[in-house]
Amino acid sequence: MLSVRDSTEAAVWQRGTQEIERRATAHAWFLKAPAICCYVDFRGEAGTRGIIEESWRRGKKVFVPRVEGGQMEFFRLDGFEQLKAGAFGILEPEKRPGEDVGAFEAGSLMIVPGVAFDRERNRIGYGGGYYDRYLSVHHQLHTMALAFEYQILPEVPHDATDIKPDIIVTERRIL
Repeated sequence: MLSVRDSTEAAVWQRGTQEIERRATAHAWFLKAPAICCYVDFRGEAGTRGIIEESWRRGKKVFVPRVEGGQMEFFRLDGFEQLKAGAFGILEPEKRPGEDVGAFEAGSLMIVPGVAFDRERNRIGYGGGYYDRYLSVHHQLHTMALAFEYQILPEVPHDATDIKPDIIVTERRIL
């Protein structure tokens, strides 16, 4: 799936991303959320820049992940200039004195990445379990995965510790 995603033409990626972002930002959970916790897209993942920008336009707090010592935490992002390459080459917020660590109120929205999904919303990530561990203790968040339609398979392997996103948004539908 990663090689398929990596080989997606830029124009196809852009059109798909724009439609996914349009669907995601029109969803009631996005519209009502006081804060958005969102991955920064990497290696052909469904894009998130438009979602982050729309969040700022609407006055929402935006938090993005940073991995430190095997743990993932979310930190306030006020501008893309705060990002630098971190763990695995993924853009992360730089450490800042007095930085705002996410303490999310009910109704906040977590936007999660994934490599592959199935129709039952099972998710395959990159194998580190960061999102599963994080979401296992942050139950108050709505979860929305973003994926291109070709990432939705009939079935993906899963186990009892995997946490399914509440919904998956693709360029064609919401599961």
